[in-house]
Amino acid sequence: MNSLQRTVAIVAVINLALMLLFPPHDSLSLWRGGTPTLDGFYFIFERQYNKQTNGDLLTLEILWLFVNAGLAWLLLQNHRPGEGVMSARAAAVVFLVVNVVLVLLFPPFENYATTTRMSGTWFDGFYFAFGDKMHRRFYLPLLYIEVLWVLINGAVMWLLFREPPPPEPEPD
Repeated sequence: MNSLQRTVAIVAVINLALMLLFPPHDSLSLWRGGTPTLDGFYFIFERQYNKQTNGDLLTLEILWLFVNAGLAWLLLQNHRPGEGVMSARAAAVVFLVVNVVLVLLFPPFENYATTTRMSGTWFDGFYFAFGDKMHRRFYLPLLYIEVLWVLINGAVMWLLFREPPPPEPEPD
């Protein structure tokens, strides 16, 4: 394992710990017939009344993390500083752009009933932006969180993937 792979593994473990410490919770509202709606990300050890963990969304988050970490791990397998087509920092920026594009191509959507605005908004799922559900509204709170989290992780990886400074020439 090289130093860049170690960095990817450490950042992935930190992300996994944050995902498990602050899982998504659904609110069980009685006025909607008990339909669970995404309420937020709460600390795991804090008692949340009338809320349950959204296991499906948590599973999607963890799978996305594992796919990204595994792909980065494989791409950095034979990387040596100063060699290759692009630097590790440039690769981190490309990885960041690809992730943002994927997040925007498969954004979270609101449920169909929320378009009438007769009730509150709630998360329905991730769908292709140009698919058959394209006339629904985006669930903006979750989209903001997704994009912000991808940008933060990309910035952290860019900062951590710095090249070692060139050796200083010894004076004669």
